[in-house]
Amino acid sequence: MTQRRRGDLLVIGGSEKKDSDEERAILRQAARKALEEDGGRIVVLTVASMEPEPLAEIYQKAFGRLGVRQMEVLDIRNREQAYEPANVEKLAGASVLFFTGGDQLRITSQMGGSPLLERIFALHEEGAAIVGTSAGAAAMSETMLIGGPTNRSCLSTLAMAPGLGLLKGVIVDSHFTERGRFARLMGAVAQNPHNLGIGIDEDTAVLVSENDEELTVLGSGAVYVIDGRGIRFTSLSERHPERILTVHDARVHVLGRGDRYNLKERRPIVPSLERV
Repeated sequence: MTQRRRGDLLVIGGSEKKDSDEERAILRQAARKALEEDGGRIVVLTVASMEPEPLAEIYQKAFGRLGVRQMEVLDIRNREQAYEPANVEKLAGASVLFFTGGDQLRITSQMGGSPLLERIFALHEEGAAIVGTSAGAAAMSETMLIGGPTNRSCLSTLAMAPGLGLLKGVIVDSHFTERGRFARLMGAVAQNPHNLGIGIDEDTAVLVSENDEELTVLGSGAVYVIDGRGIRFTSLSERHPERILTVHDARVHVLGRGDRYNLKERRPIVPSLERV
């Protein structure tokens, strides 16, 4: 019997281009499944935002310009709405589920354990693509960063919480280079080296496919992968929050557009000679 193929994940570092046709590669990928299917629908979930109306309008226009004919905005303001059958029904037939930016803790706190989120998981297992940008990207991981210092290399406390768990064993950080978040992600990995850190620049995304075993980089920026399994020493245990974070033997990979990474084996996939 043929194994059902789980839908792709598209994890966007935020501020993806929405206007120029030649620059909208990321949103075009986000819309791909809806465009390929007869009657394909995109459901945009604005739960992360406290000002959902402007976001809804932006994405309605952007996806409309790409040729999407069916799009639904699902605005969840509180947990009660995530239990309403009418809202769950709005997901019926969705090809793409798109989480906008805002506050990733709102996504998990307002939807966690609800019938709405369970239906989203079921649709993903049935082949629907899930897309998240900025906060929507951070929420996809098993453990999500919800706060912490940027542009600093000290041991200040990081704020982390359980994410949606769509990407197992991964921590995602968005707006990565633009907001100086390298040390923050390194600190998160140092706290639990089992987790793979993935930092994604703005207007950049990773497409996770092959049943979550491989990612491919899209967009104009870089993706930073921090593998902490080989860490031999970290100063985190010394509990001096204002000192420099010391980490020995972590591995860092920098990936650009078209580069691929094997999540299962934790190694980059060497480009073919044709690409070189």
